[in-house]
Amino acid sequence: MVTAFRKVFVFIGAFLATGGWLRSEVNWITLNNDVHAFLQSYCVKCHGANDNKGDYVLHDFFKRDGEQWKVNVADNENLYVLRDVLDQLNLGEMPPEKKGVKQPKYEEVKATTAWLTDTLLSLEEGKRSNVTVLRRLNRTEYRNTMHDLLGLDGLTKDLTSSFPADDEYHGFTNIGEALNLSDAHLEAYLEAADKYLRMAFHFGEIPNPRHIEFEPESWGYESRMAVTPWMYRLATPGRYLDIGAGAKQLSEKFDLATYPRPFVNRGIEEAGYYRITINAEAIRRLTHPYDPSMIPTDLTPPMQLGLYISDGRKGAAAAGVKSRSKVGWWDLKDHEAQDFEVTVWLDKGAVPMLNWDNGPGPSDYWMRDILIKYHTDVEFRGKQGAHAWHIKPDTAVPGRIVSDVWKGPLVRVHDFVMQGPIHKTFRSRAQFEFADGVTDIRELDLELALKRFTRKAFRRPVAPTDYEPFVRLAKHAMKDLKRSREEAFYIALKAVLVSPDFLYLKERGDENGKLTSWEMASRLSYFLWSSMPDPELYSMARSGGLLKPEVIQQQVERMLEDPKSRDFVEGFATSWLRLDKLGEMPADSLKFQEYYQYGLEDSMKAETLAFVQHAMEANAPLTDFLDSDYTFMNEDLARHYKVGDVKGMHLRRVALPAESPRGGLLGQASILTLSANGIDTSPVVRGVWVLENLMGTPPPPPPPDVEPLDPDVRGAITIKQRLAKHSEIESCADCHAKIDPFGFPLEYFDPVGGYRETYFRSRRWDRVERRTVAFPGRPVDGLAELRSGEIFSNPNELKAVLLDRKDVFARGLTEKLLTYAAGRTMTYRDHGELERMANRALLEGHGFRNLIVDVAISEVFTNR
Repeated sequence: MVTAFRKVFVFIGAFLATGGWLRSEVNWITLNNDVHAFLQSYCVKCHGANDNKGDYVLHDFFKRDGEQWKVNVADNENLYVLRDVLDQLNLGEMPPEKKGVKQPKYEEVKATTAWLTDTLLSLEEGKRSNVTVLRRLNRTEYRNTMHDLLGLDGLTKDLTSSFPADDEYHGFTNIGEALNLSDAHLEAYLEAADKYLRMAFHFGEIPNPRHIEFEPESWGYESRMAVTPWMYRLATPGRYLDIGAGAKQLSEKFDLATYPRPFVNRGIEEAGYYRITINAEAIRRLTHPYDPSMIPTDLTPPMQLGLYISDGRKGAAAAGVKSRSKVGWWDLKDHEAQDFEVTVWLDKGAVPMLNWDNGPGPSDYWMRDILIKYHTDVEFRGKQGAHAWHIKPDTAVPGRIVSDVWKGPLVRVHDFVMQGPIHKTFRSRAQFEFADGVTDIRELDLELALKRFTRKAFRRPVAPTDYEPFVRLAKHAMKDLKRSREEAFYIALKAVLVSPDFLYLKERGDENGKLTSWEMASRLSYFLWSSMPDPELYSMARSGGLLKPEVIQQQVERMLEDPKSRDFVEGFATSWLRLDKLGEMPADSLKFQEYYQYGLEDSMKAETLAFVQHAMEANAPLTDFLDSDYTFMNEDLARHYKVGDVKGMHLRRVALPAESPRGGLLGQASILTLSANGIDTSPVVRGVWVLENLMGTPPPPPPPDVEPLDPDVRGAITIKQRLAKHSEIESCADCHAKIDPFGFPLEYFDPVGGYRETYFRSRRWDRVERRTVAFPGRPVDGLAELRSGEIFSNPNELKAVLLDRKDVFARGLTEKLLTYAAGRTMTYRDHGELERMANRALLEGHGFRNLIVDVAISEVFTNR
């Protein structure tokens, strides 16, 4: 007998078999005789069997067929070569104007470029008309879609974390041609769908919710004596918990969130929705008696309490930061206790944890200074850091501890109550939307529920032929597989959730390739929200409004105001700037301990995302990405950047002085760290990053027969000397002349983005001063020269050179944005509109938000 899961796989197989992935039938093109002669005369000499400049070998690029010469255009590499030949001819860069290099006549170049242009356009037209575009949801899109489909707003656990990694294409994880579908994916989808559905629906007997109230003494450590003044103070007689410090950002190094001890190592006993109520207030935020400069946080904004969920079955501490989810955060009033409430789904074993989110860090150095200055009745004993502070014997009072003398600001928690599971009083939106709110499975109208579910899951109107197969599957499960009505319902729902119409964005378009109104709704929502359309988009789709540019513009403006647009900011910025690479090559912990001491990686990424978010919200000029007079910092980044007067861990906009190297993306530590290897820096790696991600002109890969650094570099001392030796290799010279100048000025930044004027012979961490002490070596030499003759020598001069090429940058940014928006790579056919959009953005002073709107109403975006 076939199992239910096997039945689902068979069902999927039938769908995929009729899915209709079509391929272009054009595999070979015949070269015009004059074009073949041109390429042989002016290209093959430098790119032939005995030479491979630019990593192009053209001697076997053409295949003879009788009297004709052909090129295999089914091979994408060959198409790339044809496009690049056309680009080089249009730019006038090839053949190079060198002594002894034969130059073609103007008429020859014109005829060749015209033929290449017409041929490439024809190929793209044929490719477009013969390929059905299918793009699978990536992990982020799948997760967001499931949340919105089922109304799981309180879900804390990421059920996609075990999915196979999405395939990338030049950093993008939403490109249809790169996103495959394997058996491993289907198994992961089925497993996740089962869990999601059982969170969204509940049938049968409803358990009575438990009322769990935690006493203050159940939080934190084992005894009051272990509770230090900067962590947690338990005041049992007053029935409250004081939190005297907070993790600046929860990290493995600073793990201060407190949790109820009875839950440790086991957590809650039953999964379900829980209502959590906390009563808390801020104490002495601005009325403490200490020098404010001695407390390393900004107490100007309200104090913030954060609620986190961890997996207690792993041990609250052992579970680590990565397993935690932040489910609630609130600004506290001064000396006025308030109730705060959140309803969330908790898995079995979940443990709640509290944290003063914007509190001072857990290091004892600042407490030590305050205790010494203000509390003469406290002394230090032993070598256990903060835990070794005690009341002096001659001033001791029985039962008195250091916490009793502490007068600093703190978060005071009076009550913490959990109620749940609360299925009876809180059902998911899905239970009502698809099942009319019934909990008795016998009352469920299977066909109606599956019709409703299929329509929303497929993101379009459905016909009986769309949902009836799932109804038949449910009936088959009950009759032939002997499954219960409830299990049969879940089997059918899972089949919907692993069907191509759910997992893929199917964009067939009309007879002219124009997207339909329903397809536009999905394309817009996955562009700006990484999720399915909301009711207003569906309403616009139903009326046909999304076929009108003015309506699209209105919807884009609305969607960018929605908090869900943060998924666009993170998704696009990560893909464009390769922020996913941050942390892949960890910084040397001995040389750069501050990277870990202050949790800089999180702050670095947060700065860049905040910068892009601001550009979107404020419609900042595109040139701000190249250079700006501001950035976003918190206290830790400001320390790293050597910027004063920035206190606290919340990111805020900070004005930069004119001479600062921190303006624009190239001054941000995230970019400088991900373009290094954690130990040292390379002008080549950073130069490639600039060309590929800022200018949109990636250099070709190095020739296959050349080592990264040739043995002939022996004797070279500095990185510039080593690269000069390396560039003496003829096949390397051209590329390095293009790459290296954009990397040399960035040598003023070390592997974690710290500014330097010398390389360092060694670095060590000073435990007393709590900072890195560096011993200088040779001075940094950032001098660079382009082929154009432009000379520059530091980061700010490099930015000026890039600003002179802002048209190239605007084109590259537009191409990246269109690629992300459409979920496909740009083709030669798209270049005309791409150029027009980029030029208009500069000529009309369009900002980043304007460019997003322009993309959404463009022919590229609104066509299949």
